[in-house]
Amino acid sequence: MPRSRSAPTLTQHLVRLLLVLAVSALPLFWLLGSLPAQQWDESRTGLNALEMLRSNNWLVLTHRGEPDLWNSKPPLAPWLMALSFKLLGPTEVALRLPSALAALATVLVVYFAGSRWLGSWRAGLLAALILLTTQGYVTLHVSRTGDFDALLTLWTTLGTLNWLAYLATGRTRHAWGTGAAFALAVLTKGIAGLLFGPGIILATLLTGQLRRLRKFSPWRAFLLILGTGITWYTVRELIAPGYLAGVWQYEVGGPAGEALEGHGHPVYWYLSKLAETKFQAWLVAALIGMGLGWWMPRRSRGWWLSRVLGSVAVAFLLVISAVQTQLLWYDAPIYPLLALLAAGGLVWTGRAVAAHYHRYPSPTARLAAVLLIAALPYGVQLLLIRRSTDVALRNSSLLYGRHLRAQAKQLPHLREYMLGDNGIFNDSPEFYMAAITTQYGHRITRVGPWQVGWATPPRTVVACGAKAWRPWQQYYQTRVLFRTDSCVTFRLEARR
Repeated sequence: MPRSRSAPTLTQHLVRLLLVLAVSALPLFWLLGSLPAQQWDESRTGLNALEMLRSNNWLVLTHRGEPDLWNSKPPLAPWLMALSFKLLGPTEVALRLPSALAALATVLVVYFAGSRWLGSWRAGLLAALILLTTQGYVTLHVSRTGDFDALLTLWTTLGTLNWLAYLATGRTRHAWGTGAAFALAVLTKGIAGLLFGPGIILATLLTGQLRRLRKFSPWRAFLLILGTGITWYTVRELIAPGYLAGVWQYEVGGPAGEALEGHGHPVYWYLSKLAETKFQAWLVAALIGMGLGWWMPRRSRGWWLSRVLGSVAVAFLLVISAVQTQLLWYDAPIYPLLALLAAGGLVWTGRAVAAHYHRYPSPTARLAAVLLIAALPYGVQLLLIRRSTDVALRNSSLLYGRHLRAQAKQLPHLREYMLGDNGIFNDSPEFYMAAITTQYGHRITRVGPWQVGWATPPRTVVACGAKAWRPWQQYYQTRVLFRTDSCVTFRLEARR
């Protein structure tokens, strides 16, 4: 028989929590500031946040001073990013810190949920390690960059786990927790914050808990979510009309009805990515967990966990697969749920084997087994983080920030210049222009390749990459003032 367990002391709780924090540190924070601001959503959202600080307009996101309808999401993530810039300055670490902290909070939520629903803190640690070694979660555009998806995933995970607790216990506070979490999800990414809705309904049906809907608390929670969304969209439209049209075009009708910007894939695309790379190491364990839990004694913890999380995960996967626009990071909210199911599959299998052979490992042996199971995927995850940073640094059009900061130290007298780009749409140079202007007070003018011939010497220009520098050499005699990697600061001497 397994040994009886005494209640853990406060010191033991703290040691366990420190262990979770320790294993989270490298995947979530290592090299966080080494990667330049990414070309698409990250740099644009960072620019929104910097302009928010500069204009003190906290309700209308702007891009180059004009209302940004392409990024028509609600402002919670840019608010947090602007606060981060205020505290730490306009750096890459500040750009990504809200996402990294949201990811850390999600890992802790998964740890505590695993400890409760799987009956052991080691099971919670295993669930946390699974999430930290999930390539679809600890990656660019989710936990490693300044985007919306890590924060969205935190709220959807909290909302789902609160609904699980409400179905199991009927306690009002869990219904309110569900409402608050999904209201914050709506304030983070609009309609995407509601995509767990079908899974929540399915979970309620499959657990036979429709009677929970006879209480007022879940309906009040629903009204909180609905009221939050209606209030935000109404206020934003009244402040700057045309916002709702942008939301429909870029967030709702457009992505659902057509593959925007060529991001269309087969209906099985997300599932194939799960199996091939994004959850490859743990997918079988998650399927085992879903299956074993389904047949556990009715209303046992495993029964609740597998039915609710399995229903929500499968329904969400079906919803995003039915949408015409499909992007790699749209499935991010599914991974904390799958991590808990995978931990369940491994833990329940281990307990069944131990019971069959009447051999119960010591607590130390069980902890060692958890760490051993996760060791290889953890090492692979760190290698992928290192590699993603190396690959990104090869893109010369993303290196303006590193060059301009070095230039500010080497040429402190140079405060006014032009920034020559390669003509490809890219908000990364625009973000760094705003960051350097904020940090050093420089006056920078961005010039595309088609505008090169309009400059009048003598002027100073910064260009990164041969494609950005070559047009200037064709029109002008130049003198190099400063160089880093593929970036050059040069003076226009005379026309050729």
